[in-house]
Amino acid sequence: MIPSAMPLPPASARAPSHEFRRLSWQIALFALVYGLTAQIGLHYSSTASNVTLIWPPSGLALFVVLRFGWRLWPGIVLGDLLGNAGTGAPLAAVLGISVGNIVETLAVAMLLVRFCGFHPGLDRARDVLALLVVGSGGALLSAIFGPTCLALAGAFDPGLFGTVFLQWVMGDATGVIVFCPLLLAWTGWRPTRPAPAVAAEAAVLLITLLVVCEAVFGGLGLIRSGYYPAALALFPLAVWAALRFGLRGATAVTLVVSIAAVWGTVDGRGPFVEATGFDSLVRWWVFANVITVTSLLLAASRAERHRAEADLAAQRDFVSAILDVQGALVAVLDGDGSVLRANRAFEGLTGFTAEEIRGRRFCELFVAPHERDKVEGHLEMLRLGLSQRVRYDAGLPRRQGDPLLVSWSNTALRAGRRQLSHVILTGIDITERTQATAALRAARHDLERRVRERTRELAATNAELEAEIGERRRLEQAIIEVAEHEQMRIGQELHDGLGQQLTAVAFIAEVLARKLSALAIPETADAARIEQLVSAAVSQTRQLARGLAPVDLDAEGLMAALDDLATTVRDVFGIDCHFHCAARVPVHDSALAINLYRIAQEAVTNAAKHAAARHLLIELAHREGHLALTVTDDGRGLDVARAAGDGMGLRIMRHRAHVIGAGLVIDSTPGSGVSVRVTLPLAATAPHAMPETADA
Repeated sequence: MIPSAMPLPPASARAPSHEFRRLSWQIALFALVYGLTAQIGLHYSSTASNVTLIWPPSGLALFVVLRFGWRLWPGIVLGDLLGNAGTGAPLAAVLGISVGNIVETLAVAMLLVRFCGFHPGLDRARDVLALLVVGSGGALLSAIFGPTCLALAGAFDPGLFGTVFLQWVMGDATGVIVFCPLLLAWTGWRPTRPAPAVAAEAAVLLITLLVVCEAVFGGLGLIRSGYYPAALALFPLAVWAALRFGLRGATAVTLVVSIAAVWGTVDGRGPFVEATGFDSLVRWWVFANVITVTSLLLAASRAERHRAEADLAAQRDFVSAILDVQGALVAVLDGDGSVLRANRAFEGLTGFTAEEIRGRRFCELFVAPHERDKVEGHLEMLRLGLSQRVRYDAGLPRRQGDPLLVSWSNTALRAGRRQLSHVILTGIDITERTQATAALRAARHDLERRVRERTRELAATNAELEAEIGERRRLEQAIIEVAEHEQMRIGQELHDGLGQQLTAVAFIAEVLARKLSALAIPETADAARIEQLVSAAVSQTRQLARGLAPVDLDAEGLMAALDDLATTVRDVFGIDCHFHCAARVPVHDSALAINLYRIAQEAVTNAAKHAAARHLLIELAHREGHLALTVTDDGRGLDVARAAGDGMGLRIMRHRAHVIGAGLVIDSTPGSGVSVRVTLPLAATAPHAMPETADA
């Protein structure tokens, strides 16, 4: 009872077992065929029961190794045991014969494949010659082992060793030369329906072959036995088969001829019959090998010729494809400049067929008279060997239509070192390209003209715009100056007029208060209150006057005004504010000084009111050829990008800086304070720096 759960062997174990069974069947089949062909060959033994001139197994073994690989060599041993059964040869002698056959087969196969580049298709003459030479050499190897083993076993008289050795070599060589090509040729053949003409020719060849074989080796009595030249009648048929039907036809004819020759010779008929059977077989051996080698060489030559013709046709098609490439004009001239060939593109563009222009001079047909000297000169350079290739542009007349402009490249082909045999003309139609280039050039010139005109217009517009901007800036400056002058005038009026009058009123009120106090009048307190209010009005008037006219008209006024600004901030806002100026920085332009002051005033006011600053520093200095005014605070800072669009103070500062031609930079990040810096070239201020300091 077989268990239902028997485990299967792993795939890795099953695969080798399957491969081994497959190999075993192949070896067994090979040994069987080998043994049968060996018995057929030994049927014609002469000197000894194990020696024959017909040994097909040598060809079969070489075919199997070349076709299926060396692993089938054990079939040679089994086949020799099967073939030599009944010959009376000892087992040791048979095994020695097998060793020789194995050495012969493997050595011949290795030499053919590795050193001779052997093609099993026998489609080259070198393959046939290699099989003939190497196969004969391999037969010598086998003959060293076989006759020696038989002689040691006493299978034949030692005095016949030379004869046996020669027969052994001839038999093995026959198997390699006659039977191996037959097997190689027909391996993989699949029947196909031939063309009727080919089938008819093959039938005629077969009938003729059978008739001639019957006439030469049959019993018709047409050929006298032993008349060797009669065998030459079969050579034309072998040539016919090789040249018309190739390797398969050649091997088929040699097989039929060999069978007919052996059959007739053994029966005592035909041109190979001699007094002894051995001499008859020697004659057959020479004939069979000669006709086989001849037919094989002819078949290989036919195959090589067909390959050469196919290569030539492929090259011709390749050249034609190159010549007929779309868009390229190609013409082939001989050494005298006559047209030999033209491609389809040339025919299509010119309107002339290749037949019409063949043999006519190219320059006379396709070169305009005014360009003929130029083209002839280029061709003459090629003839004289001064150049191998020349290029030029020339017109190409056509049968219909306007001439084309073609860019030609002429290449010389020489039969010897100097002699010009052909000229290859290759041209590209550049008519449209030239027209497009000319149109592009004209368009470019027109564009350049328009650009110049537009540039002039833009330059004039830009000049007008710059003049307008300059006039607007001058007007803005004038407006600011008028406003500042008006403020200064009002400030001076407040200071010199109203301020003085209020001061006088305050003095009178003070005197009145003292008189009333001396008289002990009750209204004394009212008079004192009037004096206090008038004094306060005087202070406010002075502050207003100072705000409207903060900078004196002299060069030192800006520094004093900034110092007063710092003092005012300390007094009004209670913030630690200082003004620092390491060296005197005089500013002679009062308008410039006022604008700088206003920028500083705006920056300080913003820091005091909006930034919650605790410390402020106002700096005025010379830096790298520029006047620099900087206001720095330690407040909460601001987002400059957002404040630039929303803050009126920042826009006023930028406007004032723009009016005086100064640069304004505001550096700040939220939480890190603000730095406002104004820079102005010193040439605009006419500075006269002095080594003095003014700190507040």
